[in-house]
Amino acid sequence: MITTPIEMPEPPIRRPRGRPRDPRVEGVVLGATRALLLERGFGRLTIAAVAESAGVGKGTIYLRWPDKQSLVVSALAEVWEPIAEPDTGNLRDDLLAITRVVSINLNGVPGKLLAAVVGEMPRYPGLHALWMNDILAPWTRVIVAVLQRGIDRGEMRPGIDSAVAVESVIGPILSTSTMRGRRITPKQNAAFVDIFLRGVAP
Repeated sequence: MITTPIEMPEPPIRRPRGRPRDPRVEGVVLGATRALLLERGFGRLTIAAVAESAGVGKGTIYLRWPDKQSLVVSALAEVWEPIAEPDTGNLRDDLLAITRVVSINLNGVPGKLLAAVVGEMPRYPGLHALWMNDILAPWTRVIVAVLQRGIDRGEMRPGIDSAVAVESVIGPILSTSTMRGRRITPKQNAAFVDIFLRGVAP
């Protein structure tokens, strides 16, 4: 007796309800958020103002971001230039390469946006987490790797606390930019690096 296989019906295709999201909307909304953040600061920024500036409804924003904090976090996360790990064979040149990129970030729009929200970080954990996990942590990993190679080459004495060392490298740059509102020059970068190196020399 020959049996024929039973053909199972194909499952129905589930189509999303409503119109598909326009990916361009997110870019427009995040751009409007950054512009208003620079103009008004975090405290005076509202979802309604962002919606009006972006030319969308408030519901369009709330579909993507549940509140102002999450919207601002997304807007800030996009603008930071990452730091590639340098390996010039020389600790001073490696640190100058790192601090140069940090300064470019802080001298530009990312630094201005950071200054607009830094005072709000103690009250908004999402902003604090963005700074600590998405921006500062990658910088820290790169600096620690560079310092370790400097120790291995005998350019820096061992036993120095890595967290203190990282703060000593980028702390003066952050203070100059975020707290004092000044641009960091290549001459200042070199001075900060040289002062650090004198303090950690073998």
